[in-house]
Amino acid sequence: IAAILGVPAPKQAEAPPIGPVVKDLRGSKKVAVLGVDAFGAAIWAKMRDKTPYLNSLATTSNQAQLGSVLPSVTCVNFGCMITGGSQKTTGITTFDSKLACEDLCSVLRANGMKSGGFGRKDYTGDRLLGRYADFSVPDKTSDPDVTAGLMKVVEKEKPEFVIVQYGKTDDVFHAHGPFSKEAGEACAEADAWLKELVTWLRARGYAIIITADHGQHEVKRNNGTTGGAHGTASDLDCLVPLVWLPREA
Repeated sequence: IAAILGVPAPKQAEAPPIGPVVKDLRGSKKVAVLGVDAFGAAIWAKMRDKTPYLNSLATTSNQAQLGSVLPSVTCVNFGCMITGGSQKTTGITTFDSKLACEDLCSVLRANGMKSGGFGRKDYTGDRLLGRYADFSVPDKTSDPDVTAGLMKVVEKEKPEFVIVQYGKTDDVFHAHGPFSKEAGEACAEADAWLKELVTWLRARGYAIIITADHGQHEVKRNNGTTGGAHGTASDLDCLVPLVWLPREA
């Protein structure tokens, strides 16, 4: 994102930019990262019939897979997204942890640019991303309310960088398992959210990066029901989609 926007990377960033993403998006004046919580690559592969919009965006040249940094949990990986650093570098253990390294929002601020970090109340998008960004939407308790608040901020403030966490998928996957019927319904809702927000943001000059913080694997409970969990180094927990789109011409 720093390379796309033409600013220095955060000082402790641990890896170079992803070449194809920078190549396709370089020159964009604004970038939005849309993070669908827990939407692992294996879940997308299983739920393709529930995600027609996302499927339509992904071509052979604008999609890839990323590996979560460890542990494969939300706060650590959203922290990585705004720093380029692993947990050892960021010091993030909870969404209330103080970053131990420079972050992208601070870099942008130093270069005369603004950022927005968004998520539900008491989720990582609110408590971590919103804390370091210039703008947030505190006290929003649903993903639609977060989206509405984000739109108001973008219309008024026009931040060059936006990052948002969509939370319902993670909640449903934990409750019912990541490959359940309920998970499929949650993926369909996330797809509708992406369609609304991608269309709206691209029309306002934003290049788009769609990804996730981690995936999930199934766990069998003692009562015989199935739930979801994450945090391990398994591919189910770590491999996530990456799809990128330039701004509208």
